[in-house]
Formats: sequence, C-alpha cells, structure tokens
Amino acid sequence: MKYAVLANLRFETPTKRDQMSQVIKNKIAGKLLWGVTHIAEGISEDGKPFAGIELRFENKADMNELFALIKDKIATIPVLKGTVSKHDCTHDETSSKPCIISELYQKE
Repeated sequence: MKYAVLANLRFETPTKRDQMSQVIKNKIAGKLLWGVTHIAEGISEDGKPFAGIELRFENKADMNELFALIKDKIATIPVLKGTVSKHDCTHDETSSKPCIISELYQKE
C-alpha cells in the first residue's frame, strides 16, 4: 500500500504559488517517497498561477502531515483556491486496484 496526496491549487500571484511550492518541497524533504514526484507550476487558461501536486509516500503518517499542511494553507490563505485529497493506492501490489480517496478538501 502506498499513500498519495494530490492537489490542484490556484493563486493570485506567481510569488504566492512559488512560496507554496517551496513550503511543500521543504515538508517532503527526507520523507520516503514512492514513484515519480510531481510538483508542476504554471499559468492556467484563465491566466491564474497554479500548482499541481502528486506525491506518493511509503508511510501513511507522511501523507497525513502533507494533507493537513495543504488543507490548512487552502483554508487560511484568502487568495488560494483548489482541492487536496488523500488516496490509499495499491500501485505497488500484484493485484493493483483503483486508488481510494480517503479524504477530500475543496475551496472554491
């Protein structure tokens, strides 16, 4: 079993996006990750800065910590909008099944 955090976040400015990406990178430093790490930054079709995050952890506690961090940032940064979710994944198992979303937080 692997434990994933997926997020799609929109920001008012590229600086706020870059700061959030750095907070996430600092949080996952030294954690046991599995598979490819994705932290994509760009500009959406409507011209808003965004970050797309897909991280899989070996440990459930690491997933929970990152989810809580991103959820708190979404709730407390007034210009941040988006979703963050936790997934229990079986990608590493012989009989792989679709991921199960165990928690989702969204702010529009």
